[in-house]
Order: sequence, then structure tokens, then C-alpha cells
Amino acid sequence: MIDKTCLGLALFDDAFGGVFRNRQVLCWGRAGSGKSTLGLHFVNQALADGDRALLLSGRRASDTLIVSESFGMPFAEAVASSQLTLLEYATLITEKASSPNVMLPPQAFMELQEIIASQSIRRVVLDTVLPWVAIQPTSRLTEHLYSFIHALDRLDATVLLTLPKPVSNAAFLLKNKLDDLCPVSIYLEHTPKGERSMRVTKYLGEVTNLEKPIPFAIRSGKGITPPQPAAAASSAAAASTP
Repeated sequence: MIDKTCLGLALFDDAFGGVFRNRQVLCWGRAGSGKSTLGLHFVNQALADGDRALLLSGRRASDTLIVSESFGMPFAEAVASSQLTLLEYATLITEKASSPNVMLPPQAFMELQEIIASQSIRRVVLDTVLPWVAIQPTSRLTEHLYSFIHALDRLDATVLLTLPKPVSNAAFLLKNKLDDLCPVSIYLEHTPKGERSMRVTKYLGEVTNLEKPIPFAIRSGKGITPPQPAAAASSAAAASTP
């Protein structure tokens, strides 16, 4: 039987029935496209399900709490009750080694495994996954990514990986190989006019709904939602005008 769990966004879950439990979801897009916000929804779904979650990010934990609470997500309460663990990459990467291309040492992943196993964590967000996979030389990339994804499989957790939109040949190679290994891949777009959309570029076993843009908006108090109808948006703007 195929076991699924909700991603945490109704506009995705209604169309695809969720994501594959204990497997990986790749979310990629340029800066500001909503990857980190999607990660917050992914974690919030775990809290709603009564599961424990872990979020590892480049953002300070205190800032993550501020943003999540602004979306109406009870992360502070979940941290206090140990249902949610917030980790910062800064605690795993020394200041001297910190750079966009740094790769975490093997013992860092062992520490992460230990936290996940000891706390029975069932959802993990790696925002961004780059510090785990930015390997040089790229000739070893295929072997490394295969080992990395299978190590994630052994965590018995559903994992969301975020990745910046590639801008170089090496970055495209990395994204494409992660696409091959992850059963679900989501691309977030953000136009200069502020229009946002989500495209599911891969969903294992699915042949419909792929590549179809799903419009969305990011709103205070709600996070990611369907876009507001033009008429409603105009009324809201008029109502807020002194």
C-alpha cells in the first residue's frame, strides 16, 4: 500500500493527495519565491498531526519563531513542548568555514541522525540542502547524492529539501540529479509583479497535473494561500486607504 501524508498546503494536497511518507520532497526556486514559507507549512502540518518535527535552516531560530507566529503557526508552543526542534546551520558550520559552497562534515549528519532517532522525529526540513550536497569535484556528485538520499530514507522521516534555483552548469547538474532521486519535485516562481505560482515538475506515478501552474499568495496571518480574487483585492485596498 502506498502511504501518503499531507504536504501542508491544501492547494497541493487537494490535487495530489499529499506526498509519500518517509520519502523526500524537493522544492526549488529563486530567492523570495516562498521555499522557506513552504517549509514552515510542512512543519506546521506535523504539529497538526501530533508528530515531532525538525527544521534546520540558515535563519536564526528566534527569527523562525517570529515569522511562523506571524503566519499563525504555534511554533513557540511546539518548541516549548519539545514537539519541534529548531536548528541553525551556524551551529554545524564554523565561522571560518562558512561560505555558500561549504559542505558539512560527516559527523554533522551523524549528529542530525542521532537527534532524529532519539526524539522520534517524523518530519524534517533542510532549508537549504546545499551544505549537505555541495560536493567537489562534481565527478563524485552522483555517488554522493545516491548515498545521501538513501541515508535520508533510513531516517524514517518525511523530508523537505529546499534548493536555490540553479544559475550555473554545476548547479543545474545538482538539481537534475536530486530531481532523479526525489519522488516529488516542486518549483516555485515569483514574477517582478509579485505574482506567485507553484509547478509540480515531478510526482512519481502521476501523469496529470504536472507542470500546471498553481497560483498562490503569501499573506500575513495565513502564509501560503490561494490568490485573492482581483475584486476582493481592490476592495481590501480601498478599505485600507485613509
